Amino acid sequence: MDAATRLRFDSMKSAPTTWDALKGGKRSWLCFEDSLTADLGADTPRAFEAISERMLDGRYYPPDAIQYFCDAVDEGRRLRPGDRVLQRAPLFPFLPTIGVWSMVEIFVAEQTESSCHLGYVTTKRHHGRGIWQAILSRQDGRLSLKVTSTTSPQSWMYWIGLPLARFLQLRARRRAIEEFRKVATQTGLTQAC
Repeated sequence: MDAATRLRFDSMKSAPTTWDALKGGKRSWLCFEDSLTADLGADTPRAFEAISERMLDGRYYPPDAIQYFCDAVDEGRRLRPGDRVLQRAPLFPFLPTIGVWSMVEIFVAEQTESSCHLGYVTTKRHHGRGIWQAILSRQDGRLSLKVTSTTSPQSWMYWIGLPLARFLQLRARRRAIEEFRKVATQTGLTQAC
């Protein structure tokens, strides 16, 4: 991470969490409860591994949707519970450096032979308040990704920019699924050759 991003990360990393992964948190009168299960393609050993790697090494989202900045990425290691992640959601895909910043805390980052699970909760330095998680699984020869989240506005900026905030949230989810489908297809083609 560059010096300006590191300064921002260090200034935001001690923010308390606003959601508990087990107990939940305070919902506002407006609360988005989302759950989507997407088929990613054929279950090949390399596709599962490639998607799991992206999920756990800080590349869950494509950079045009959300950029991750964290110690795990700088240290070249996988994310683990307790890691803080600074996220930047670009407002415009063609201007990736102009975006909304937020800090989250990883509460689960694990992989087994048949699943990969990544999840985070928000902090006081996030415009929303809630929890997000994604579970990649192998079922009946297919790869499946289940993404769930609970989000309430936390800042006045979220309330004012509600349509944009919601658009960015759903766009990020869609873009990650699109990229994972590409990974599954490309690794499947590579194995077939």
